[in-house]
Amino acid sequence: MTTLFEFTNPLENGIHARPAAEIENRAKRFSCQITLLNKSKGTKADAKSVLSLVGADVVLGDECQFVFDGEDEQAACDSLKSFVDTEFAHCDAPLESLAVDVNQPLPVSLSKADPMYVRGSIVSTGFGEGRPVVCRQVDLHQLALNTEFSCNGSTDTALTKALFTLCQQLEEAITQAEATGSHEELTILKAHSQMAGDSLFSETLAKYSQQANPILAIAQASDELKAPMLKSQSNYMRERALDIDDLCTRLASLVVGKALQQPVTLSEDSILLADNLTPSEFLALDKCLLKGIVLTEAGQTSHTVILARSFGIPVLTAVEAAEAFAHDAQSLILDARFGCLIRDPNDKVAQFYLLEQRKQVAKEALLTPFAMSKGQTKDGHPLALYANIAVGLEADSAFDRGAEGIGLFRTEMLFMDQEQAPSEDEQYDVYREVIEAASGKPVIIRTLDIGGDKPLPYLELPAEENPFLGYRAVRMYPQYQSMVESQIRALLRASRHGVVNIMIPMIACVEEVQWINQICKQCEEKLHSEGVITGQWRLGIMVEVPSACYMIDKVADMIDFISVGSNDLTQYFMACDRGNRKVSALYDSLHPGFIAFLHDIAKRAKKAGVELGICGEMASDKRALPLLLAMGFDEISLSSPSIVQRRADLAALEYVSCRKLLEAVCTLSTVEQVKAEVDRFWQQQSQLEILAEPLVIQCDALDKAGVIKQLTDNLEVQGRTDNAGSVEQAIWDREAIFATSLGFGVAVPHCKSEAVSHNSISIAHLAQPIVWNEADGETVSTVIMLTISSHDKEGTHMNIFSKLARKLMHRDFRESLMQSDTKFNKAQSTAAHTVSLLKGVLYEQVA
Repeated sequence: MTTLFEFTNPLENGIHARPAAEIENRAKRFSCQITLLNKSKGTKADAKSVLSLVGADVVLGDECQFVFDGEDEQAACDSLKSFVDTEFAHCDAPLESLAVDVNQPLPVSLSKADPMYVRGSIVSTGFGEGRPVVCRQVDLHQLALNTEFSCNGSTDTALTKALFTLCQQLEEAITQAEATGSHEELTILKAHSQMAGDSLFSETLAKYSQQANPILAIAQASDELKAPMLKSQSNYMRERALDIDDLCTRLASLVVGKALQQPVTLSEDSILLADNLTPSEFLALDKCLLKGIVLTEAGQTSHTVILARSFGIPVLTAVEAAEAFAHDAQSLILDARFGCLIRDPNDKVAQFYLLEQRKQVAKEALLTPFAMSKGQTKDGHPLALYANIAVGLEADSAFDRGAEGIGLFRTEMLFMDQEQAPSEDEQYDVYREVIEAASGKPVIIRTLDIGGDKPLPYLELPAEENPFLGYRAVRMYPQYQSMVESQIRALLRASRHGVVNIMIPMIACVEEVQWINQICKQCEEKLHSEGVITGQWRLGIMVEVPSACYMIDKVADMIDFISVGSNDLTQYFMACDRGNRKVSALYDSLHPGFIAFLHDIAKRAKKAGVELGICGEMASDKRALPLLLAMGFDEISLSSPSIVQRRADLAALEYVSCRKLLEAVCTLSTVEQVKAEVDRFWQQQSQLEILAEPLVIQCDALDKAGVIKQLTDNLEVQGRTDNAGSVEQAIWDREAIFATSLGFGVAVPHCKSEAVSHNSISIAHLAQPIVWNEADGETVSTVIMLTISSHDKEGTHMNIFSKLARKLMHRDFRESLMQSDTKFNKAQSTAAHTVSLLKGVLYEQVA
């Protein structure tokens, strides 16, 4: 007799290695035979084999059936059905997809530089330059055909020995990655280890072990294992075939005792071109010299691409005839922002990328004073900027990027991707490392926020209709008290190395605070009775549930701080699922009702004498910054790359002005009104004059496009636009209507654009005259650019233009303006002279 149940596959990426491993781990607990039938495709798999399950080609929406046959079939059926009903849909997450339009036009100044290029699809963003290096994959069939291999003993013995060694190497690589590698690297290595240790892998090798040539045996086994993956309708499943190639190539190398091809060695900055690249080949490359990768076949879900993203290496795919295009090239530029591969860049193309680099360097230089300073306003009001981290290894990087503390250490990663909860000692080691990395800076560690929408495979959590409102975080702690106490004990032990701030998620009522406070005290007493020394620790709660606002005063004697979780609090306050597109428009933390509620929370926290912080998207929003400051927040916690920029923004504010803004915002009715009011506030706070010395540049551009790019880039550097490219496009749109050269060696390009945040007059003194109007060959040596915000209703645009046009008719003014050109090596005096001269002309406008 057999037992069975049916289900529809809910996984977006199908049943690949990770969810297959979850099924295998559960199926192996039972002695009965367990088979997965894919009724949609007519395939079947052994549920106790990862590779067999992957080979069943189960994609999103496929109708499936588990069949159980054996003495414990009912118990197995009950267990697997419970897993499928409650956890299976959550055991894998869709991979990040890059929202990049591969058909987007090139930037104007790059297009006008006439690059020799081909387009490609962007799968890892960035840009790099280097010499082309070609990497060709090993063809095991060709290798077996062309080369004679001999081994000691039978082919079967050689394959068994090599497979054992391969599994050992993978385990060693996993151990090393756990210590120094990225989460992505560790996940991929674990997937490869599971595949190599799978019974189907060894059984398929054994099937072909009668071959005298072990390489041919591996090649035939590889073909059989890859076949169902390559036939899949899913791109993700097809890309898993490369993982089989990787394992089989490594296995063949072990059989013959040497590398099967000359390893790719990078000796200088390089762009690597390959049909495909296995994860192990990628990991073996020198990442300092690897500036970009062009892959013929890989997609966004390729394991190699995922690794490249984690290392910040740009990748293009689907580049037509890339190797032929790059043949004999001395240099390649891989631009994975606009999706192009450029060979042997000419002077104007090189100018474009040089200007891009200059812009980034200049922006970073302006932020340098804020890199390691403390967050405070112009008038000295403090607001600390902390970092969010998800794994302990991120702590050093966060402090290097200027974090004043860790405001949110999400500990879920310690508990995920494992067959059981981490031990107390494992947790202690991680917490200690973060505390020590902080060197006395505050560290807030959030206890396990799991359950509901984030299940753990080893916890039997129930299926829920609305997991966001269900059995999660502190609500499930009593059922799993031993696991919670293990985490609390590890945190308390780590406190001897520095102050530990323990933060409890999803608090909704006083009883929860009382319970967790008692647990913490009991754990400390037990540790002391065991002779374990603890240090200073503090207890805090997350305010994510609206009810928590009204209990702050009631729990103030039990806690030291609160942190607002703005993402959850916003969606609970607005009663909208932020992931539901139909209601996502309601999810906005700048809703005036939510701001008033947040202000109420802040007032209650201050009155109760507890420290006040915030994490989530709102904490990194520039618009929210003056409002949070005015409410009295002590710290904001955001992703570490954003810290220095927000600290610079903070330094431009005055506390009194922010208080007035908050009062004004609380009287408004809509989100749009709030955003408009805050935008006006920022423009007033910046107090940027329409004409200032930093807007005067000495320009060494080769052509008109280079001049416009330098001027618009400088606007971005000076904080007058957030998108230089959009302003540049607006300038060229105006140029397409009529040329803006006024004669006498002067051009006045101009635009009115939403991308302009501050009206500006920019001036470029050219190192040498350049052709401005190609139709008549007219050259210019001075360029005055007007960029006006589209919100300007006062006719500033034409007012300035007409004044300049009239004044340029006078020779004495032109000669005085041109004198700036003779002082090309004296930038400061040139800028002062130019600004003084133009202010004299525009005094009424500037005033």
